Amino acid sequence: MAEQNQDRGQREKKGNATVQHDESVLNPEIKNESDLSKKERRLIEKEKLKGMGMGKRLEYIWMYYKPVIFGMIAAIALVFAAKDYCEQAKIKSVFSITVVNSFGNDTDALEEEIRENLGYGDDPYSKVDIGVNLTTNADGDEFDYSAQMAYVAQVQAGSIDVMVMPEALYTNLNQNEPFTDLEELLGEDTFASFGTQTDKTHITLTDSELAEKLGVNYEPMCIAVPVTAPDQENAVKWIESYCTGNEP
Repeated sequence: MAEQNQDRGQREKKGNATVQHDESVLNPEIKNESDLSKKERRLIEKEKLKGMGMGKRLEYIWMYYKPVIFGMIAAIALVFAAKDYCEQAKIKSVFSITVVNSFGNDTDALEEEIRENLGYGDDPYSKVDIGVNLTTNADGDEFDYSAQMAYVAQVQAGSIDVMVMPEALYTNLNQNEPFTDLEELLGEDTFASFGTQTDKTHITLTDSELAEKLGVNYEPMCIAVPVTAPDQENAVKWIESYCTGNEP
């Protein structure tokens, strides 16, 4: 009898094991997660989502797929940032003018006008810069402290092609002879067309239209080209076109 009971118990264990084995084949959800294939996992996730309402579904997706979502957002942002960086790297400054004591803030229209007149209208990567950050004291003959630091840095970096400033400031700055000989740069005839000047390294102009475009309220305006100007050719074109009314 004892042997029969023992045999019966062994048969029951084997039967239970067989049933469990069969159920594990028929119902993959009872497998350990590590034993599931990727396809099985996707099917299970799909079934879970199908049984949820829209609110629960969104909550579930946000809870379990947050890293994936953020990863995709970061990847997209990286692609756009790389594209923007490449486009910005192609842009080059073709002309830079610094206007002292300018009250103009929006220089985009004038920059585009200068870019067109210099012949860069078909070049989307050319750029004209108008600097309006340099200011002087009340007498207009010296930079204020912050402007002095900025001016020295810009001149040393060679980032100014043309300067427009009060005559008193020019007289003060020119003591260190930082400006180019304009008679030599423009040619004798062109330089002489601006009238009698006190020296050859500047031009004085009284032109209310130009003053309004540049955003200054002083006249005469003093035009000078630093010896460190990176593009003296375009400086000549600008002086000829904007100061004589002729196209370059």
